[in-house]
Amino acid sequence: MAFTDAQTRLLSGKLNQRHVRIREVRGRTLSYVEGWHVIAEANRIFGFEGWDREIVWCQCVWEDGRRDPRACAYAARVRIRVRAGDAIISREGSGVGHGTGATLGEAHESALKEAETDAMKRALTTFGNLFGLALYDKDQHGVRGNAAHDLDKDRLSWTVLSADGHIIAKCSDPRSYCSRLRQAITACTDGVVLQRLWNNNAAIVEALRACRPDLTTKKGMHFASVLERVFEEQLGKLTAQDGAAHDGTPSIDKSVLAIGTPRRIRDENYLEFVATLPCLVCGRAPSQAHHLRFAQPRALGRKVSDEWVVPLCNLHHRALHDAGNEEAWWQEQGIDALAEAERLWRERRRPVETSLPSRSPPADAGLARSAADPGSSSTGC
Repeated sequence: MAFTDAQTRLLSGKLNQRHVRIREVRGRTLSYVEGWHVIAEANRIFGFEGWDREIVWCQCVWEDGRRDPRACAYAARVRIRVRAGDAIISREGSGVGHGTGATLGEAHESALKEAETDAMKRALTTFGNLFGLALYDKDQHGVRGNAAHDLDKDRLSWTVLSADGHIIAKCSDPRSYCSRLRQAITACTDGVVLQRLWNNNAAIVEALRACRPDLTTKKGMHFASVLERVFEEQLGKLTAQDGAAHDGTPSIDKSVLAIGTPRRIRDENYLEFVATLPCLVCGRAPSQAHHLRFAQPRALGRKVSDEWVVPLCNLHHRALHDAGNEEAWWQEQGIDALAEAERLWRERRRPVETSLPSRSPPADAGLARSAADPGSSSTGC
């Protein structure tokens, strides 16, 4: 017969964005779902005894036993059989895998496993979005929970809004949008108006980070982080001007008050230094300077101080944002991010600047977990 109504509803659903991974291949950003997740979905929808896979063909297409490590490549074809009532539905897919190892045996094992997994995923893709079909659509309309694709890319995605909500400009591409928003930020001469301007455009700036992870400067800083930096610098200038008394009395350092406001130090050179370090999770380089949102209390439109940053590659930077609960994510990785940030700051900065507040999160630091992601920054789009 056919699939049950429950199976049909599941197969007709959308792929959850949290299961989508991203990798860089020869300068291109590719989205994919992991093999273990595809198998888990097949077990959930078809049942543990409702499907099977078979390698119908495989061949080593290249090997090099002289290099170190040893390397080889396999091509494979896998057949998937799914039981739907009394019928058996058969699909096939092809894939290629590359492997390396200390011995040729290890290289062959790794390459064959990768080729088999790749072919299996392509065969299961024919059953719908949950197995990765949605990722073949460049707009990914079949991906649920992707903020970047919830926007109307043709008309609304790159619209710059003024402080009072009026349209300043409709841009045809994200680069033009970034340039136009930056102009609006730097032209603002009032702190309150600037804050409103940023609040009206913050959602699109955040979506830009998820939608275009490849949009970075020559130093590897994402354009969204550049805009955040420009906003904070401009707000800092206007705040300092507003804080000075008319008689020339200097503004007060709020961190020394009885009920102190945490200092939010800005050091662009330090952020660039952190971005050159390997990722704390996987060791890839270069990285992005990620601000630990839970290190200081939440402040409207303000990132935590620049001493609370750690290096993360683009892949793990995005994975952290997708996780939502940053502290729990770091615990899963087995990394004390606060300690790492404190160590980097202490080693890099001059001794006179290492006397900073304790790294213990304040009592209301839990509010910081819901703050917008403060990525790294640069000096220009």
